[in-house]
Amino acid sequence: MIITYQGGNYFKIQSGELAILIDPDNQRSYRGTQVIINTIKPPLTEAPEEGEAQPIWIENQGEYEVKGIRIRGWAAGYSEKEKRTHTVYKILFDEISIVILGYLTEPINPEIVSELSDADIVITPAHGAPLLALNAAAKLIRQMEPGIIIPSLYKDVKPFLKELDQTDVKPEEKLVIKKKDIIEKAMKVRVLG
Repeated sequence: MIITYQGGNYFKIQSGELAILIDPDNQRSYRGTQVIINTIKPPLTEAPEEGEAQPIWIENQGEYEVKGIRIRGWAAGYSEKEKRTHTVYKILFDEISIVILGYLTEPINPEIVSELSDADIVITPAHGAPLLALNAAAKLIRQMEPGIIIPSLYKDVKPFLKELDQTDVKPEEKLVIKKKDIIEKAMKVRVLG
C-alpha cells in the first residue's frame, strides 16, 4: 500500500490497481480512482458525473464495500459556523485498517472510539482550532493506540509532534507499507508531504 499526502486532508491510498481518494480538492485526480471518501459535507469538490468508469462517491455515515475495500462511516458532528457535517471513517484495505478523522472539530463519543480502536493507521487533524484541539487529538489517539499516526490539516506540525512526544520525525514523500510492517500500538508518527 502507498499513501501520499496532497495537502489539507487530501490523501491518496493505493494498492495495486485500486485507489481511494480522501477529501480531494479537485476533479483532475478522479481518473483511475475507485472510491472517493469525503469527511465533510458539502464536500470540497463535486461528485463525478454518472458513468461506468466513475468512482464510488461516499459522503455519509453507513457501511460500504467496493471491490473488496470495506468502509464504515460514523456521524461526528456538525459545525454551525461552517454549515458542514463531519464523518469519521474506518477503511479496511489490503488487510490494513485505516481511520480517517478528517475535519473533526470536537471529541467523538466513546462508542465510536471503541469501534476505531483496532486501527493500524490513524489520519488525524494536527492543527488545533478551529479543528480538534491538539491535546484532544492526542488524547483521542492515545485511546485508539494505532500503529501509525499520520497528521493532516496542519500549517506547522511541530506543536502536534510535541504533544505526542515525537519531535524527531522527518517528513517523507510517501508511506509505502505492508500489514507485516506495522507494529501494533506503536503510535509512531509519520509526516507525509
